[in-house]
Amino acid sequence: MADTSHLIDRLSREAMPARRLPPPVVRLVRWATASLALMVLATTWHGIRPDLGAVAGDPAWLAEQVLALVTALLAGFAAISFSVPGRRGWERLVWLPAAAFWLLVMWESARPTMETQAIPEMAHLFCPYCFPVISIGSALFLGADMRRAAPVAPVRMMALLLIAGGGMAMFGERMIHDDLDAPLLIAIQILAILTVGALLAPLGRVLFRWKSAMRPRGR
Repeated sequence: MADTSHLIDRLSREAMPARRLPPPVVRLVRWATASLALMVLATTWHGIRPDLGAVAGDPAWLAEQVLALVTALLAGFAAISFSVPGRRGWERLVWLPAAAFWLLVMWESARPTMETQAIPEMAHLFCPYCFPVISIGSALFLGADMRRAAPVAPVRMMALLLIAGGGMAMFGERMIHDDLDAPLLIAIQILAILTVGALLAPLGRVLFRWKSAMRPRGR
């Protein structure tokens, strides 16, 4: 009780008025705009794939790209929702059906020719230039936004941060490269992003944490 009273006294003396954050949808639009701008920047030194006009007319390719973008956006929205106390639970899980459906579509597309396709080496799984730039940059944009909010669930916030950035990078690199369209390759990429997100999720305890100045002394 004494610690609580002490904390209340400290807050009344030292705490500054909190600046209200925009609604999650507005924050999501800002992040998506910054990520798409990063993709445009990536094309300035590598260029757009030469057959983009042709593949853009392929319904299957368009559907795959839409699924990649939707999964990235919903993962980003879920991450932002975790940084806002009191948000609805479904908002934090909305990305799961999209990711599962995306993986299922790619797996079913790859299955007829799976026996004849070679498993790509890790060195050739992603573009060594575009993917790191887009994924890391997109993740940093989202992380900077989330650090301004409450670290309600830092581990899950970190996992979703990485999945959102990876999904954005997969969407972007297929706009630039014409050798990343194999369904089996895409399915492995999705699994790789989900795995990395799960493995690096504990880093969220370092990136997202309550400020020590807001804790009661003596704890």
